[in-house]
Amino acid sequence: MKKKFLAGVLALALLNGGVLAAFSADQSQMLVSLSYLTGTFWNDLKATVKQEVDRDTTAMYNEIVAQAGQGSGGSNSFVAQSGVNGNIVTGTIGSGLIWTSGRGMVRSGVLVDATAGNEVAVGGVLSVGHRYLAGADVALVVSSANAQWMTEGNWTVATGNPVEPPVSLPFTDVGTGAWYYGDVVYVYQKRLFNGDSPTRFAPDGKMQRCMMTTVLHRLAGEPAVSYSALFQDVPNGQWYTAGTIWAGSMGVVSGVANSQFDPFSNVTRQEIAVILYRYAQKMGYDVSTSASLAGFRDAGSVASWGQTAISWAVGVGILNGSDGSLLPNGDATRAEVAAMLHRFANWAEKA
Repeated sequence: MKKKFLAGVLALALLNGGVLAAFSADQSQMLVSLSYLTGTFWNDLKATVKQEVDRDTTAMYNEIVAQAGQGSGGSNSFVAQSGVNGNIVTGTIGSGLIWTSGRGMVRSGVLVDATAGNEVAVGGVLSVGHRYLAGADVALVVSSANAQWMTEGNWTVATGNPVEPPVSLPFTDVGTGAWYYGDVVYVYQKRLFNGDSPTRFAPDGKMQRCMMTTVLHRLAGEPAVSYSALFQDVPNGQWYTAGTIWAGSMGVVSGVANSQFDPFSNVTRQEIAVILYRYAQKMGYDVSTSASLAGFRDAGSVASWGQTAISWAVGVGILNGSDGSLLPNGDATRAEVAAMLHRFANWAEKA
């Protein structure tokens, strides 16, 4: 079944390869223009293949659902089922399902979305109103308070461990497939980060020093702060004042020359490591873990004042390299800081 469903995709890939092979021929031997092949012809070809895939998938669904209905005592007969958070819904190969309300996710196996014409990946969310077909034995999990669906074929419902309801992020620039999605969910849930607008997180935006002190202050539970002119460029009454004065008085951050903090400068990756290292020390965590930096091609770029903190951050999994480099002097993005804070919290929970 799965092979048949994917046949259209394979055909499209083969046709693509054929067109590319044609491109490699001597241009003087080409009977049609390159612009036609890559434009009108190719777009029409893709549309045709998509129609074939959709048609085959729907026909396949109807055929197997009919068989499943007959096997359960009636042709095309649906059975209403419902469940609550954590319930495990299992179906055997060839069984059909229409999801009608609530939220469900694929836990294991192969589930084909016959409405959309694609396979739902493990961890993928079911869409209300869509028809699904078990391409192999499949297990789903109810991830909302309750859910309802219609079944054909062999489906069972069993009690499972409750699933934490998914967080609905208000940020339109944080996709569920982004590598930092779970990290943004964490900092949003914990109220550590705000977006730069109600609907924008700005994951690639640079993290400023005053943002970092504010986030750490929130992570610590926002202890009370009495204002003092610790830094000449951090006046009283600003959104970042309490966090910066707290972090400075705790020794988690230090200023620059002439009693200045330089609050709106970007913070680098190694500065983040140092700040988290000092914060961990002040909170009483064991920071004795250390890792060699020899495997990173730019290990020599780590400043002397950042060596210990960077080695600790790598050792406990808070700081990862990027393509074999640490990039210690690179400006940290908001997504990177969210990830480091999330990893720090996971480490601290086990420390």
